[in-house]
Amino acid sequence: MEKIPAACAMDWSIELEKSLRSKRPGKPIEAILEIGPRLEWWNRTHKLTMSEYSMFGLIPGEDKLFANAILLRLADSFSSGDKNTKLSVAKIFLSEFRQRKKKRSSRENDGVLSKPMVVNNLELLRRVKLAFDTGDVEVRAMALVVFGCWADFAKDSAEIRYVILSSVVSSHVSEVKAALFAAGCFSELSDDFASILLEILVNILSSSEVLMAVKLAGLRALAKVGCPSSLASRAYKVLQNAAFLHFPD
Repeated sequence: MEKIPAACAMDWSIELEKSLRSKRPGKPIEAILEIGPRLEWWNRTHKLTMSEYSMFGLIPGEDKLFANAILLRLADSFSSGDKNTKLSVAKIFLSEFRQRKKKRSSRENDGVLSKPMVVNNLELLRRVKLAFDTGDVEVRAMALVVFGCWADFAKDSAEIRYVILSSVVSSHVSEVKAALFAAGCFSELSDDFASILLEILVNILSSSEVLMAVKLAGLRALAKVGCPSSLASRAYKVLQNAAFLHFPD
């Protein structure tokens, strides 16, 4: 009988832990990149029924336990690893996010990173936030991308919402772009967050001091924002009148 992801989860978790502890150059990153497609495969499978748990010799909830163990190990790697390790973790979560977006509507998520599936969300967020607080602009940008990929449960954290909105007005273009990605992900799931973001975007788009690259990133984020009609009207007027849309020949 062909195995399913839930039945493989314990082996994956053990294998990942051993590889992350390996002293062999490149082995930890190799293991991180390998677990990414496995999480995507898991997302493509349906939630197990009681009969399927019995069929594969699993205890109900065992799959969730090992899924969270895997996620926590990845978060630990992001927190304590070097920049290449952090980049690898960010890449697999971004790939999983894109795969998930193709399969489900923006407000529907029942995969490995869904809110019901993630039980140690505070620990995951704390580890990535630590990397954000102690890292340079590149690390902060990677952390913001991870927060965006985790929007289903990260949106409930006031601390993470503040980090994202504060980063939208950063002086570093790469950090702003990453923050706008995360903010767009949050906005798809929270109308209140979207309204706050739109106020910030209106100010960004109408400012003569903001770099063109930031404004263009703001425009892309604006397309994701659902908002009250009054704010939408204000944004539309800004776009109509904005001189930055008139590119030189």
